[in-house]
Amino acid sequence: MKITIALPDDIAERVCRLPDRDEFVARAVEAAFAQEQQETIPARTEPSRWVQLVERIEQQPASLEGYREELARDRSELRRSFHFSHDEF
Repeated sequence: MKITIALPDDIAERVCRLPDRDEFVARAVEAAFAQEQQETIPARTEPSRWVQLVERIEQQPASLEGYREELARDRSELRRSFHFSHDEF
């Protein structure tokens, strides 16, 4: 598709001297759109779920203290439910 765009004379002259002016203008417009999109994306105001989890663990490590026994039971149960090639019969 071709469109007509008005440019200041000095810029238009520089563009006209380029060997592949269509490619140059297409890349310039694409870069401008990408820059505009980056500027319009709102910054995340609250930390992600994973950042919140890490922060909670760092601030309150004792909150996981009682989980040790449950984790050991779950790990043991999971291990019993799988057969690995190095297991003895």
